Amino acid sequence: MPYFQTGEVPHGFAFDENGGVIHYKHTIILAVPAANQGTRWGDLFLSFGTAFADAKLGVSVHDGNKWSGIEPWDIPDAGGRVAKKLPTGSQKIAIGRWKKSAGDSVDDNPVSWLIEYL
Repeated sequence: MPYFQTGEVPHGFAFDENGGVIHYKHTIILAVPAANQGTRWGDLFLSFGTAFADAKLGVSVHDGNKWSGIEPWDIPDAGGRVAKKLPTGSQKIAIGRWKKSAGDSVDDNPVSWLIEYL
């Protein structure tokens, strides 16, 4: 049986245009049941959607031992959801807005996240 939950990415930039941390107060941490562990939880997918402007997000996944590093995700306003399957054992997901350029000032358009277990 599939399971899902959704929410919003906080306003404000967490990362500068080079991926450096501006401030962690603009991030969200999702604590999730470990993917592909046992019979209840299956494959874990993370999706994002945005409106009114494109968004760039920094995403890092913790597998119970270490963080994956911050990976940039480009989320287009004009396209569908952007989704990826997360690795087995994923337990925590850190998400924050990433400046697309030094002059980027759009840090408050709506961006939502969706986690699904299938």
